[in-house]
Amino acid sequence: MALRSESTRFTRRQWARRLRSARPWLLAVGGVGLVALAGWVFFSSWLATEQVDVGGTHIVSSDEVRKVAEIDLGTPLVRVDLDAARDRIEALAAVDSATVHRSWPHTIEITVKERVPLATVLRGGQWLAMDDEGVLFRPTPIRDTGLPIVALSPSADGSARHEVASVVAALPDNLMTQTRRVRARSMDSITLNLADGRSVRWGSADESQRKVEVLAILLKRKASVYDVSVPEQPTTRN
Repeated sequence: MALRSESTRFTRRQWARRLRSARPWLLAVGGVGLVALAGWVFFSSWLATEQVDVGGTHIVSSDEVRKVAEIDLGTPLVRVDLDAARDRIEALAAVDSATVHRSWPHTIEITVKERVPLATVLRGGQWLAMDDEGVLFRPTPIRDTGLPIVALSPSADGSARHEVASVVAALPDNLMTQTRRVRARSMDSITLNLADGRSVRWGSADESQRKVEVLAILLKRKASVYDVSVPEQPTTRN
């Protein structure tokens, strides 16, 4: 038994020495294998892009998204630049955000979140939808009668549109349905024109929530003009 145990330990030591001496070769072979595998994944047509699936589109078409994404079928999936494709899609005016990811082995999946129309603006003979950030998109020859009209001064820039959009977004549903037009001579001079002919001087977008609360009380009074531009000192005028 002692001789057998000594023989076993000797055999184990022999194998340990052989493995230590062979380790560099094993690592080298493993490294070559990994490089070969990576090269195969990177260039192999077996993992090529065969389709681009698009979801979440209503305003823009799936074909339009595929076109601007510029993802060539046949390109190995791993070589598709997902960030660049996403940036191109998000450059579409109607797109708020997009996600692009690989679905192995052959698909690129794109999910689009579109902007939500909040109001409508007339520009150059066309009606444009405006979202809650003041971004203009979806040109149409006919106005969406379900949205209030925003009348901006010709000099209004993105900041002014954002200010007006913030006011419209703050309006509760009952006030939104009464609002027919939102006029903005400047960022500090926003006025709501209601369907019954009354008007509300809103001022800027500052304290819009407080202005909504004050206006709800003021509208119970008979008047033609309601001024909540300074919500701590509201006024009315017949």
